[in-house]
Amino acid sequence: MTSLNSRDAARYATLVLLCLAFSLGHPCHATCSCTDSHTVNCRDRGLPGMPTPFPLDVWKLLMGNKSIQRVPVDFFIFHSDLVYLEFRNNAIAALPDGTFGSSGKLVYLDLSYNNLNCLGASLFRSAECLVKLCLGNNCLDKAAFTSLKHLQVLELNHNRLQRLSLVTLAALSNLRVLRLEGNPWLCDCDFAGLFSWLQENAFRLPQGLGEMWCTLPMEQSSVPLSELTEASFQDCKFRLSLVDLLIIIFSGTAVSVAAIISSFVLALLVNCFQRYMPRKEEEEEEG
Repeated sequence: MTSLNSRDAARYATLVLLCLAFSLGHPCHATCSCTDSHTVNCRDRGLPGMPTPFPLDVWKLLMGNKSIQRVPVDFFIFHSDLVYLEFRNNAIAALPDGTFGSSGKLVYLDLSYNNLNCLGASLFRSAECLVKLCLGNNCLDKAAFTSLKHLQVLELNHNRLQRLSLVTLAALSNLRVLRLEGNPWLCDCDFAGLFSWLQENAFRLPQGLGEMWCTLPMEQSSVPLSELTEASFQDCKFRLSLVDLLIIIFSGTAVSVAAIISSFVLALLVNCFQRYMPRKEEEEEEG
């Protein structure tokens, strides 16, 4: 009986090892192809969603030209070894903040040609090894990135961006290539700082300033940035900020209050002086 139990235990252990090996080196999905043991190619397969299962040790995953609408939040928990990930040309509309929570090895991420309209400020916080991030041809109206100190290529072209924070760009210390063309930039005074940065870093723009257009305030026409100069924003130097306006308002109020108090004190002094003078004259006459 003991020998039989030992034999069953050995068979069970062997079965577990086989299952583990099978899950780590699972063959390709029937509709995908694998060029090597760490690459899964599911491009142009017409699948409505993400096929499963994938090998847990996959490094490169190509999921372009499909109809994927969402990425499972726990996807990177099971595929934390991913280095190269392509979701190009899908129908992804949102990415929750925890989507890339375990993507510490991810270097290349392509999310272009989707329906993304909002990105959380901490979405890519765990993907600190990203070198190239493609977000072109979406519906983004703002961009926020944190902890992407190794990022070298950033594509934000053909979105709905009207403004881009200089703080965002300053955090990307290793940035070499930046694509911003195809956005409806608004050339107001808030754009003046970004315009100066773009002029100084024109070598990072593969399409150049001529492919970036902006709308001037109070006008309906657009002009390429290559036709603008620093003088185009010279009036912004004299524009008062909210802080300046508050200081002026506070100073004006303080001066008004001080003037009222001074007038009141002066009136009291005059009144007292007028009351004192007749008494003094009467005393002199009596004397």
